[in-house]
Amino acid sequence: MIKRRQLLKATLLGGAALPLLATAPGQAADITNTGESTTERNKRLLRERYRAAQREALPATLPGARDQPPPPKADPSTVLSAQAPPGGVDQPEATIAAIAPWHAQTVSPGFTAYGPMIAAGDAVVEEWETFFHGADGTLYNNQYCWIKQFVDGEVVRVREYLDSHHAFVVLGQAAPWKALAPPTGPRRRWVPMGPPRSERDDNGREEAFPIARRYSLPPQQWRDPRPTAAAPRGAAGDPAANRALVAALHEARARNDSAAVDRCHGPGFRHFIAGEGPLGWDHLPLEELYAPLVAHLASPIEVWVSEAVAEGDSVFEELEIFARLDDGTVYHNWHCCIHVIRDGGIVQTREYLDTHHLWVVLGRWADWGKTPVAPLTRARRSNLPWIDETFQGRNPFLDLARWKPLPPP
Repeated sequence: MIKRRQLLKATLLGGAALPLLATAPGQAADITNTGESTTERNKRLLRERYRAAQREALPATLPGARDQPPPPKADPSTVLSAQAPPGGVDQPEATIAAIAPWHAQTVSPGFTAYGPMIAAGDAVVEEWETFFHGADGTLYNNQYCWIKQFVDGEVVRVREYLDSHHAFVVLGQAAPWKALAPPTGPRRRWVPMGPPRSERDDNGREEAFPIARRYSLPPQQWRDPRPTAAAPRGAAGDPAANRALVAALHEARARNDSAAVDRCHGPGFRHFIAGEGPLGWDHLPLEELYAPLVAHLASPIEVWVSEAVAEGDSVFEELEIFARLDDGTVYHNWHCCIHVIRDGGIVQTREYLDTHHLWVVLGRWADWGKTPVAPLTRARRSNLPWIDETFQGRNPFLDLARWKPLPPP
């Protein structure tokens, strides 16, 4: 049996996290004399964990063969997920009950495809998409971005971003999740695993990540950029120059300088937002997507920005956004972005946020909110710029021996 704590860590709404955090036997080898940089070591350790977990993804099928043991116990890390607890109930038993029923009728292990990693210092950023095929004909195909913090070769902290509305729609079919009401004050992230929460500040806000800057976003800046020819800001793949470019983008937004914002973006710019319906690669213009927020705004739009993680031509950052609305509710969301830079301009941004919060708060007023997202029956467009590796992982909720007939559709 897999213990409850392992199940919680395995799921994080999708059931895909078990191979991500599992530790393989004999993995704690001496890495001090390998000659690797810290960032390359951390990347290697993550890939090794996925490969080890994949070897235990399927139950045994040969006559007399014994099934593999469950994956080894996950590393003791804190996981902060950028969403509310499933169904709004922050209890381990409720979480399992909300996730297990749909997963129990799936027909295969989960498939997880990973894009390129971004690493600096003790942090590794991963983008991935996962696939679970349901016997009911629906598909859990979620898109994730995680930042993991390492200490001495071990993952000690994870911050997760995903399309939470997709989880609500697909997993909620088998165990209807409690509908969430729009919040009226600062939210806290869901912490499925970890020590007690940190203290709130004087405004009731809980700091989820170290803050590099804070500013008020003019409502006019919630807009799609109009890329112009950007001036070169350093050699290709210069992390310092790329971080400076992203910092300049925030400075231009804060002073409401649309021309400067546009100059930060290069020709061919595309903005991906993980999600379905009004989101995705061909999302609604940001002006339309966030029109309900601007129309009901009753306070400045406050933005907190993390320190950037930059490697090669990519810059990762986290954002927390808070605004009070005229009906007493708040928009309080957590976003992360990966910016790809070419010739001194941002040519692609891939963004992840608590999409269910977007639907709960803004969808009630928006035209796009009048068209519900249906459960997926086929894969959507990938969020990844390319796929480095693909792994399978055991679904701890699936109890379907492969030599037995599948349940009827």
